[in-house]
Amino acid sequence: MRLQTFAVRLFLCFIGTSGSRFQVSGSSSQTRFIQTNKDLQLTVTEGVQLGEGATFYWKFKNINIVRLITDIFIYNSYKGRVEFFPQNLSLTLQNVQLSDSGIYMAVVSGEQDVTHATYTVRVEAPVSPVLLSVDSVFNSPESCNFTVSCTTELSPSISRSFTCDRHTCEEAHPPTPGPAPSDLTSFVLTSSLQLSLTNERITCNHSNQVSWTQDTKNWREICPISGKEGKVEPFLLLLLDSSCKK
Repeated sequence: MRLQTFAVRLFLCFIGTSGSRFQVSGSSSQTRFIQTNKDLQLTVTEGVQLGEGATFYWKFKNINIVRLITDIFIYNSYKGRVEFFPQNLSLTLQNVQLSDSGIYMAVVSGEQDVTHATYTVRVEAPVSPVLLSVDSVFNSPESCNFTVSCTTELSPSISRSFTCDRHTCEEAHPPTPGPAPSDLTSFVLTSSLQLSLTNERITCNHSNQVSWTQDTKNWREICPISGKEGKVEPFLLLLLDSSCKK
C-alpha cells in the first residue's frame, strides 16, 4: 500500500511539472507612469547571478526585448529603441509611446524561470490646455452671484456657481462627493478636470499622472462689489484739515 501511494504521488508530481517550467517571483511589482516621447528606465534592484545554462531576459508581456548569455542580443522589434547595460542589467526604452504601456519583467531562465523585477508601465500623453470662462454675473450693492465653466478638449466641461459678499465667496451648490474610486478605476482614468475655489482664486485644473495645466481667475475681478463700507466721507477730511491749521 505504501509503495502504491508513493507511485501515485510521483506520477502526479511528474504530470504537474512536465511540459512547462516553474516560474518563481523574486520581487514585488512596481507601477510607473511616464509621459509620451520620454525615456523609460527599468532596473533590477536585487542581485542576479547567471549560473551555468542560465539566460537573462527583459520581456514586454510575452515579447522578448533583450537577451544576455555571454553576449547581448537585442530582438529585431526593439533594435534602435533600447539600451541595455549588462553591468547592472538595467534597460532604457527610448521615446516611449502609448502602445508601450503594459507589463515589463526581468527574468532569469534556466532550470526554473525566476522573475527578478516586474513593472506595470502606463504611458500617458500630456493633458490638453484648459479655459476658465465666466458664463454669467449678477451684481448687487451687497452681493454677487456668478457662474464659471471649465473646458478642455475631449472632456465634458464642468460649471460651478458662486455667491460672494464683500469679504468671502463660496460655492452656491457644492457637488455631492461620489464613492471613492477603486484601484482599477484610478488606473484606467486618463485625466481629471477640476474646478475649485481657494482663498480669492478660482482654479480650473486639468491633470493626469504625468502632467497638468490650469487657468485661474480672481473672484474680486469677476465681482467688483460696490458699497460704502470702508469709505471716508469728503467733508470729514475737510474738518480734519481745518483743525490741523489752528
